[in-house]
Amino acid sequence: MKTQSLLIILGLTLVGCGKSDPKLANAKPTTPVVTVTSENQRSLFPFAVDNSWNFAIEIQSQSAGSPKNSVSGEVQYKVTKTIPVANDGVRATIAVMQDGKKVDEQDWICDSKGIFQVSMKSSNSVFTPRQPVIRFPVKDQDEFRWEGTGVTPIGKPGSMKYAFKNDGIQPNVDTDMGTMGALFMQTGGSFKTNEGVVGNLVVNSWFSPGVGLIRYRQVISAKGVNSSITLRLKSYNVKK
Repeated sequence: MKTQSLLIILGLTLVGCGKSDPKLANAKPTTPVVTVTSENQRSLFPFAVDNSWNFAIEIQSQSAGSPKNSVSGEVQYKVTKTIPVANDGVRATIAVMQDGKKVDEQDWICDSKGIFQVSMKSSNSVFTPRQPVIRFPVKDQDEFRWEGTGVTPIGKPGSMKYAFKNDGIQPNVDTDMGTMGALFMQTGGSFKTNEGVVGNLVVNSWFSPGVGLIRYRQVISAKGVNSSITLRLKSYNVKK
């Protein structure tokens, strides 16, 4: 399984981007009013060592004339290392775990300019320039673009062109913990591998301040195959 950004993505924190009290999946579902400000925008994906997020994951794929394949399971993202970087930032290493085994590592940065994915170690790939996920300051309906190289959504190196949109706060985002308020980010664009495979990508992702990524859906079309990955938050442990 390869994901473009995460963690999405995903994307897919910090000294200065997050801190404490464990939140557990069995907590009563509530939907508090959510706002994103300059004071809490870094906590949209809080990178502090041992912060972790457990997701239910569903992967579907279908090629023309064939039945749809579907696989489900669980995946965990856990911050294993942080170091300070320029622009009042923190670089975080996130381990991706399945069945208790590490299947990938990703490097992310949160600084005064936003939240970015830097690399996916399983493919020895660095995003050049670093790939934005959320731009600071957070502004409703903000739109921005990114063009660069790195690992494409189908796991092969190549080039990508993406457009991003901050589509505001959604008050009742469905997760496996109940509903939550979250910032809704949309991403769409195209990619081309170094071997010449061309494809399209659409990503919807939701980030809740003080929690992090709570839901993620990536849809890819390439080589006559449509595939999707959906993550739904089951539990989390984030330092406040």
